[in-house]
Amino acid sequence: MPAHLAHSFLSAAPNLQTLLQQAQKLLVLQKAWTEVAPKPLAAVSRVGAVRLQTLIVYANNGAVAGKLRQFVPSLLEKIQNRGIEITAIRVDVQVESPLPGKKPKTLTVSYNALSSLEKLEQSLVDSPLKNALHTLIQRHSDAIKD
Repeated sequence: MPAHLAHSFLSAAPNLQTLLQQAQKLLVLQKAWTEVAPKPLAAVSRVGAVRLQTLIVYANNGAVAGKLRQFVPSLLEKIQNRGIEITAIRVDVQVESPLPGKKPKTLTVSYNALSSLEKLEQSLVDSPLKNALHTLIQRHSDAIKD
């Protein structure tokens, strides 16, 4: 449903006015977040909710969450300077699910690379490295044959 149709639907129904107001508030907060947060971190995080004047931000992974927590004092000040009434920022991890229908990236090894790996494997003594190379070569040789 396009955004303007959803807005029309929500604004026409009196019992959905509160939902519309909350959605609009979250859009304003998300815009502010993307403008004040460092660009690489803003790209992998998003505004989740506001509870008791605490802005809850969801990070895609623990590393992003940890880095964002380091910036919380300055980010809080920047958001407050925009006239947004929050007193704290809480960063939680919420892994973003992959888009449906998007296939995982398939990696292939070229024929020349496989030949070089085979030579390397033959030059090695029996070891975990030689076994790992053998497995890698077998897996990618099968992919080239298919």
